[in-house]
Amino acid sequence: MEGRSILILVCLGLFIIFITVALIIDVRYSKLPNKLTLSGTIFGLSFHSWSEGWDGLLFSLIGACTGFLIVFVLYVIGALGAGDVKLFAAIGAIMGVMFVMQTLVYAILWAGLIGLFLLLIQRKIRTTSRKLAGWLFSILALKKFESFFELKQQKNIKFPFMYAVFPAVAVTIYYSLL
Repeated sequence: MEGRSILILVCLGLFIIFITVALIIDVRYSKLPNKLTLSGTIFGLSFHSWSEGWDGLLFSLIGACTGFLIVFVLYVIGALGAGDVKLFAAIGAIMGVMFVMQTLVYAILWAGLIGLFLLLIQRKIRTTSRKLAGWLFSILALKKFESFFELKQQKNIKFPFMYAVFPAVAVTIYYSLL
């Protein structure tokens, strides 16, 4: 049992290094390089395969696919970039399905708070609220689902998603350790 605990701590420590490097690169260059995200995914698949065999490989593959597919939907509507999709595949490969899903929920909440803060600073709450209400009305009441994809063409407040992902990872790790 002690050997397994050490492996979990090693994986967690390397994951924290990985996510910190991703934060630094995304903040600095507004881009997550494929070398980084692919390395994270390969590490997760290799580590879990080596430490747990086929069960570990399955754990890692399911996590990677879950992270990739859920965030890919957000990419398609223009909410996130392709680097974020690959980042969440890596997070899933390293930490598994439950961790990647919890992190995504927390990241969306953090992104909402950050966005609201930026809107307050820039005094754009009223304008943005009207746009959002019109957009939701056209989708929900008028059933104009093509409006869903118009979000991609609009000028929106943008910031590196890692500003939201990093604290989301911290919260997920905290609640995972309780």
